[in-house]
Order: sequence, then structure tokens, then C-alpha cells
Amino acid sequence: MFIYLQMLETPEEKSKFEQIYLEYRDFMFYIANRILHNRQDSEDVVHEAFLKIIKIIDQIDEPKCPKTKNLTVIIVERAAIDLWRRRQKIQYVSMDEEAIDIGSDRAIENMESRSGLALAMATLPATYRELLLLRYDNGFSETEVAQIMSISPANVHKSIQRAKKRLQLILEEQER
Repeated sequence: MFIYLQMLETPEEKSKFEQIYLEYRDFMFYIANRILHNRQDSEDVVHEAFLKIIKIIDQIDEPKCPKTKNLTVIIVERAAIDLWRRRQKIQYVSMDEEAIDIGSDRAIENMESRSGLALAMATLPATYRELLLLRYDNGFSETEVAQIMSISPANVHKSIQRAKKRLQLILEEQER
């Protein structure tokens, strides 16, 4: 942990990171190991995840809260999946879907008040769910989401459009 703390500038950042590290390191390792089934790779992924957390530490308000826990889970899952893909030497190709915007970003933010949103979010593919949570629940910009998920900003933008469209279709089906 000493190496991580040396990368941070202010005592507040160091304190916040230390709380996150102590609270979530074992859970993050568990998640990575569940995906990779390899102790050394899992440790590498957790290390990579903490480096990403350091880059966005100033945007984390409360170290011990559900949002922070979700953020750590998403970061470590994405890093583990990326490593697993590299190990499997399978080229990942995103699904080519029709991307139709459902309106402004405010439309998604206002959907929180609609009943069934949690169920609709649960039925989305994991990647779409993660993108929407990072963007709208955690308030990260598309560039920051791209950095967290290790994908291009253009891919984040297009995937968010697709996720919003899919979410709209699911919510419309629920209303019927």
C-alpha cells in the first residue's frame, strides 16, 4: 500500500485511498479470482484496479458507500475480463446493433423515478449496466468511463446510446 500512497499528493487523498484499500482489497481479489481462477493474475488485476482508482480518487466522495463499492467492482471486473480475453487470445468484437438515441441524458436521469427501473437495469447486459451506472449513477464523464473500462471514448459513447435504447425498450415492454 505504501507504493500507492506515494502516488497521491494530499493527505486527504491518501486517507481516502487507504480506507478504500482496506475496505475493498479482499473483495476485489475475490471478484478477480472468480473470473480468472489464478491467484497471481488476480493479484495483478487488483493492482491494476487500484492504479485506476488512484487516477480518479478526487471524484470519489465517500470511501465506504455503495457507489464506491460498485465502482471498485466494475473496475476490477473489467480488468479481469480484459486479462482473461488476452490470455484466451480471443479477439473481442462488439455487437453491431442499431444505435438510436432516446433523447437527452436527462431522460435517463429522470427514469429513476419510474417503477421497474431496477428490474430493467438488471436485465441489461453487464457491460451496458456498468456503463450506465458509471455515467449516470456515479457521474463520470464519457472520457472517464473510457479510462475506467479501458475502452475508447467513441466506444463508450456508442455503447451508452445502445444501452439507453435497450433500456427504453425494456421499460416500454414493462409498461404494457
